[in-house]
Amino acid sequence: MRSAARTRPPSRWRRSAPAWSPSGSCSSSSGDTSTSGRRRSSPGWTCCGRSIGPPLPTATSVATTWACRGRTSTGSRRCAPTRQSSRARSTSHVAVLGARVPDTSLALRVHDTLAGRKVRVEPREERGRKLLRLYVCGITPYDSGHIGHAFTFCVYDVLVRFVEASGVRVRYVQNVTDVDDPLFERARRDGVDWRELAESEVAVHIRDMGSLGWRVPDFMPRVSGEITPILRAATKLHSNGYAYKTDALYFDASRYRGYGNLSHRTRRSMIRKLREEGLLGTVGPGAKQDALDFPLWRSSRPEEPAWPSRFGEGRPGWHIECSAMAMRYLGEQIDIHGGGRDLAFSHHESERAQSECLTGKVPFARAWMHTGLVRYEGKKMSKSLGNLVLIPQALERAPAAAVRLYLASHRYGRDWEFRWSGLAQAARLAERVRILLAGERAGVGTAQPAATGRVGPNKGMAAGTRRLVDQFNRVLADDLDTPGALRVLRTALREGDAPAVRWMMGILAGTASLT
Repeated sequence: MRSAARTRPPSRWRRSAPAWSPSGSCSSSSGDTSTSGRRRSSPGWTCCGRSIGPPLPTATSVATTWACRGRTSTGSRRCAPTRQSSRARSTSHVAVLGARVPDTSLALRVHDTLAGRKVRVEPREERGRKLLRLYVCGITPYDSGHIGHAFTFCVYDVLVRFVEASGVRVRYVQNVTDVDDPLFERARRDGVDWRELAESEVAVHIRDMGSLGWRVPDFMPRVSGEITPILRAATKLHSNGYAYKTDALYFDASRYRGYGNLSHRTRRSMIRKLREEGLLGTVGPGAKQDALDFPLWRSSRPEEPAWPSRFGEGRPGWHIECSAMAMRYLGEQIDIHGGGRDLAFSHHESERAQSECLTGKVPFARAWMHTGLVRYEGKKMSKSLGNLVLIPQALERAPAAAVRLYLASHRYGRDWEFRWSGLAQAARLAERVRILLAGERAGVGTAQPAATGRVGPNKGMAAGTRRLVDQFNRVLADDLDTPGALRVLRTALREGDAPAVRWMMGILAGTASLT
């Protein structure tokens, strides 16, 4: 597996972001597509002479390109975003945030689930500049996303914007799990091709999150397009004695001494959790040898996609997919691995184990950062329970910037209850921001999204503004304390400091509209 530090990452689903300047262990020894495409025109995203979707409310200097990825089984074209030029990246910083952090050294601390405490995240040097590698588990594209999903992805959007504002480049990967049981079940139910269903749901995801001022990650690899590196990783684990073949290829969890440390679970607790989630499977002859073992490669099943391998036709297991994609795009060790807290076990626990056995390098991730779960009507917001608040529903009640501020009013690692009254309160705060920034631009035109103002890099900033911005940055650097950052925003509003407010909104709300 080649390190990303030595090779240029593949261009599939790449969009470059604005460029502002004690564990278990086991021992083991340790590809590219075209980037041609069409720019997003003002009416919306287009490719192959057709509309892909509505335009995102991004700064005008950000140019997204699209490339045709061939055709589906029914003959329709598949198109995906690819990249923007480094020229666009370098100019979009000023348009998005307006100024750099006065001190470009990063002193970011986040809560590491494995350590059970805050840890300092140190960016690494790559080609003469600091780089932070971030991997976040993305969507399974079988249905519309909801506010719970938006909360997780907006948390990491704030993280990326804040880190890059400090002068550190972030390489951000968020996968798409387009090979999974829920997707196949929905496709069979609706009588559609699973690939077309995935295409449409990914487009909806990007549209909905884009409406919240979310920036597309640098890479959004799909499992269906990464079968070769996934199979290569599974084969290496088998060759090195960490996996065995029966009715499927299983990872031998007993070979990893720290299994359970990440989620802080006992063996009994892990087995109970697997049983609750329907993931326990069968233990015995011809199946897996232990309850904690998990599949790396599943045997083919009728009416489901399958790929050839030395282990027979089949498809990847859930956990190995993320290990392979993270390593392909970020290298064998990453800085932050993120996702919802419900993924800590079994997904991230298993991913950590197989990754460190695969490379022999510890740790696989220097920090495991998990977001809390969102409740609605007293229960976890979930598709199975049907107690959802979809992103378009929230936007019917409040501007996008208000939704972002409401999400930011909760600590990322804690569970919280969605309340319409809380969204209304955030809308009032967003209106105060809009009035202040509209007053500053009086005579120039109508109010624009908060994140599109200009101050100029490191100059023209008054002492009061610098004080507020420094306070805001210190609060966010301490475990991404967005509620604390909102308190600083309210102080800036009381003082009528429009440049400081614009800076803060650029990080907390991205390019979300105030109207």
